[in-house]
Amino acid sequence: MIKTSTFQIQIVCPGCNSYHAVSGIVDFDTCQNCGKSINVRSILNERMFGMMDRVKYINGFLAGSIEQMGGTGAYKLLYTSMPPECEECRVLLDESMLIKAIEENKPVVCPSCNHKMPVRKADAEIKEFHPKAVGVINDSHGKDDNEKNTDKTEMFVFKCMTCGAGLELTNDTKRTTKCNYCDNENYLPDSIWTKLHPNKEVQPLFLMLDLVENDIKETIDYFLRVTAIRVYSKHFENFICSYFEKPFVNESLLIWLKCFLSAKNDKSGFNMDFEKLHKFFYDNLILGLENHPVELKMTVAEYGYNIPVVIQEKLSTDNNDSVRCAFAKNGNLDKNIYKKLQQDKNEDVAAEAKKHKTGFLKSLFG
Repeated sequence: MIKTSTFQIQIVCPGCNSYHAVSGIVDFDTCQNCGKSINVRSILNERMFGMMDRVKYINGFLAGSIEQMGGTGAYKLLYTSMPPECEECRVLLDESMLIKAIEENKPVVCPSCNHKMPVRKADAEIKEFHPKAVGVINDSHGKDDNEKNTDKTEMFVFKCMTCGAGLELTNDTKRTTKCNYCDNENYLPDSIWTKLHPNKEVQPLFLMLDLVENDIKETIDYFLRVTAIRVYSKHFENFICSYFEKPFVNESLLIWLKCFLSAKNDKSGFNMDFEKLHKFFYDNLILGLENHPVELKMTVAEYGYNIPVVIQEKLSTDNNDSVRCAFAKNGNLDKNIYKKLQQDKNEDVAAEAKKHKTGFLKSLFG
């Protein structure tokens, strides 16, 4: 099943101490300001997520910023698990369309504005970053029919500062270049270098993953048990807020919700307060509950733990039979809700609800 992880990454250049926008998952990149080589690989794979398990974080549905300030290797990361969108018009893109583009090694064309984004199949560099990656959309090293790289053929002429001979410069030219006539080194001034390497905006990189259910379950288990990263509970809340602004449904999200909403804190010691996170989720869910996607409501109804009674009341009277039937399967409801469901006009709903014992029978048989 497909899941998208979106990154916007900046790394401080060790040469000029300015932020460099990372445009792809690569070993090394060249600073747009001073031309110094930046070891992107060591930041992405060894430092970007600190002591946290990078793969388990990426497999979850989270959103937030991670920042390391000061000195060589400082970086900024903006991350989200929201669906991919066109970098120009911000329309949401169909994930199956993106996978097809990766398989065919063709640029992604936005159906709304016709903007193209390059496609890069998962190679050794990408697989090292995440072993279950399928490819990356909008990676500058991807297939793009040269749309993003038309300036590579642009040439400037600059006179050698020693002999005055013309130096032919392209954006492949190093910051320090040798004259073919006098063999002296020329350090290109900022005015020339910035023409060859204009500052890039921080563009999103859409990492496409092919996961199985256990990959998602493991990330919930990880956050339940790891005690040193409590700060990342905020990233759960960030995603929940983003999600209810633009609700969507796909298989990987529904598996995540199933695992997330049924997670219970280990009383012997746990990292995330999932009871608090569940409450935050339900507080957002209740706003416009009637208009949420049916698949979302079915997942919440069946797997939700500690669902507030006010939401239980709404789900027990939902207009969709499938939602009420899923709700009747939940083993953690108020006894009055079970009684209501047992009287449901839909026979399947009533039959499911009657499987749960209430009152005297529950205390007698458990």
